[in-house]
This record gives sequence, structure tokens and C-alpha cells, in this order.
Amino acid sequence: MILNYFISSVKKNIGKTILLVCSIAIYFSLLLVTLTISQNLEQIASLPFKAIGVDTVVQKTGKIPDQMVGAIYPHSNGPIYQNEVDRLTKLDFVQESDTGLYFWYFDNDYFKDVFGVQTKGNLFANVLKANVSEGSFTLDGNNVLITKGFAQKNSLRVGGAIALGKNEYQIAGIVNTNLTGNIIPADIYMNYPSALKIAQNSEEMKKLFPDQDKNFVNVVLLKTKPQWKGDIPKTITGISKDYLVFSEKTFSQTLTDQIKLVSSFGQTALIILGVVLTIAYGLIIVFIMKTREKEIAILRMLGWKISDLRKQFLAENFVLTISALIFGNLLALVEVMILSHQKVSMEIPWELSAKPHFLPMENNINRVISSTIPVTYNWYLALLCSAGFITILFIISSILFQRIKTIKPSQFLK
Repeated sequence: MILNYFISSVKKNIGKTILLVCSIAIYFSLLLVTLTISQNLEQIASLPFKAIGVDTVVQKTGKIPDQMVGAIYPHSNGPIYQNEVDRLTKLDFVQESDTGLYFWYFDNDYFKDVFGVQTKGNLFANVLKANVSEGSFTLDGNNVLITKGFAQKNSLRVGGAIALGKNEYQIAGIVNTNLTGNIIPADIYMNYPSALKIAQNSEEMKKLFPDQDKNFVNVVLLKTKPQWKGDIPKTITGISKDYLVFSEKTFSQTLTDQIKLVSSFGQTALIILGVVLTIAYGLIIVFIMKTREKEIAILRMLGWKISDLRKQFLAENFVLTISALIFGNLLALVEVMILSHQKVSMEIPWELSAKPHFLPMENNINRVISSTIPVTYNWYLALLCSAGFITILFIISSILFQRIKTIKPSQFLK
């Protein structure tokens, strides 16, 4: 490439050149930021489940009892029997699993919500152990754990007792409040056999579920194999439409609605803008060639071959493209830095954080999880996108520069 000739041409078309470079840079930065966010959506959507170390919670559609007396399953919950648990936990994508039994308890004292824990489980029991602030993790026999907020509210302490109907339980330890980020927000934790016994003796639940005498749970926790890429909710609901599945996908739409760049509208707008930019890029090249027809004719008379002219113009476009991509990468870097300080919010579904609607004080829990967008500038992605842009624009330029053949020196001879 003859550099002086290129600089002279740029000066003659300075406005159009700046417009071309800036347009490519802005579009490139928007595309790179969109891809960067899209790569991190799963990470953001998994935040609600990180507190309990899972990525999927399965429940089953339940029924509303006639009376709120004794042990009652939240209205979104029904029993999941052992044969169903076995089928769920043996699905291809499951790496680890755990189960539990969650219920509300109404008696003459005050409302209580209880979670029956598999003490030998690898997931939920570990969360409880890590969050014991007073006493010890002891759930054998009639020992229970309670949350700090529940203890303060009802003046309870380690070594004291708490009653569920006629049964009395010893408080072995106090755990941090909201330890699961309002995923199954119980205040009392006991061992699963004790919880099952209470649930099986519930008169109201016996009316709704005739198989109360069998072993059952109503919460199944699943940890997915990292390499598995299928549709988890679809796989689970394929077994039974009664299952309620909460996973990263539950929160993905909420996130895309908040981040306009990766929403359906944003993606459509980006595609349309890309088409417009491609057409504009081609038109600008055609226009610049049109204004340089006389120069091209003169160069051909001076002995330049068609291949020499093509190399010159392709080299010029390559320099402009590289300039645009450097500017675009700088813009993307700034945009990612700004985005990394922005917050998104996800509301936990009521079915997961179920509290009685008719008890405003109990139901007044914060179901919204807020987090900054965990995005960082991905140099590998930037290089990949840059290479893609260079390839696409090179192909467009090569096709358009075929027009050089149609410019004949004789057209400019008088």
C-alpha cells in the first residue's frame, strides 16, 4: 500500500471516513458487550441458589386445606414420594441431591415454619452447620435448631424448649437468619424422621393426601453436573406436569428484561442495526470508489495492474477496519466497566419462599435479591469478535472492489 496516497484519499473524504470508523466501532462495542453479558447471565441467574449450593429446586403442586390447624404444607407443596425422588435424583444431569420436608405449623402459641433436614445429606445439612452462631449442630432425637431472628422475636435461647402442639423440642443451636436467601425460609430445623412423623399425623393433610403413611418429602434439591447443557425444567416437567421447577432459567427472563441489550427487543435492534451498518459500509465504499474513478484510471494508465489496485484498496480498508476495532474495543472496555457497577434484582417466587398470605408480619420478608452484574472484559472474546469483523468486512470489500475492472482508462481520455 502506498501510504501517502491513502492519507491523501482520507483527507478528501474525511467526514465519510470518520463516520465509517465510528459506526463500526460503536456497533462492535455494543455487540461485544451484549455477548459478554449473555455469557454471564447464567452466573447471575444462579445467585439465589448459591446459598444452598444447588441450581435446581423441585416441588410439587399441592392443595389448600379446609382449616389452618396443626401441620400444613404450603399451598404450592404436595408430597413427593420415594419412588418419585429416586427418579428425580437419578436423572442424567444430577451430580448431587438432597431432600427435605417443609411445613407450616399452627397452634395456640404462634405461627411456626419447619424444615425437616436429612442430617446425613451433603447439601442442606452443610449449610446449617456453617451457619450455627450459638450452640451446636445437633438434630438427633427431639433437638432442633432455630434462626436468630425467630429466637429474638419469641425470646428463645439455646437450652430452652419449643412446642409444636403437644410435642416439645429442645433448642440445641441457633443459626443465622435468612441463611438460604429465602429459598425455603424456615425458622425451625429438625431431623427428617421427626418432621415426617408430625406431617403424617396432620389430620388436615390426611384428608388431602391419602398416602400419608408412606415416606415422602416436598422439597428436592438438585446440583447439576457442570458439563450438562440441556433444558433442566423441561426434563423434569416431562416426568410430571405437577412438578414446580425453580432453576437458573426461572430468573433468566427477569434479568433479560432488566438488561435491555440482551432482551429480545435489544437483540432484534442489534440485528437490524447490523444489517443497516453492512449496507452503509458497502454504500460508502462504492461512493469512495466512484469519487476516485479518475484516479484509478490514471493509475491504470501509469501501469498499475488490477491486482495492484485491489491490494491498495483492500489494504486501505484493512487499516480503517483495524482503527475502528481498536476504538470499538476501547468503547467496550469502558461500557463493561460501567456495567460492572450496575445492579440487577431478582424476586424469589412465592412458591419457594412461601409464607401465609393472611399473616402479614410473617409474610413480610424480603424476596428480592440484588447483585451487581458480574461482568469483566473478556480479551479472548474481544479477539474472536475482532477476527470475525475483519473477515466479514474483508469479504464485503473484496466483492465490491471487483468493480475496479469496470473502470476503463479510455473513459477519461479526451
